[in-house]
Amino acid sequence: MTNEVLTQRIFSMMSQLTLVKQGDIKLEHRLREDLGLDSVCSMELLSMLAEDLDLDVPMEEAAQITTVAGTIEMARRHLELKRAQLS
Repeated sequence: MTNEVLTQRIFSMMSQLTLVKQGDIKLEHRLREDLGLDSVCSMELLSMLAEDLDLDVPMEEAAQITTVAGTIEMARRHLELKRAQLS
């Protein structure tokens, strides 16, 4: 999966959980302050990542992520780990 495809999929997930349109989401946006993701929405985002991308991200790791860019990097890292395990 390319970085652009991953980014757009995560933007789409975030727009489903917030009032922010997908095209208005920026990498530098903070999840809570800029997008309004509370703890329940953050858990839902983690669930969506698990379902849509087949990722198993530990809750402790996900709780440390504060930005859109951080979310994308976390997902990319876990996709690479998964790909390496399958090789």
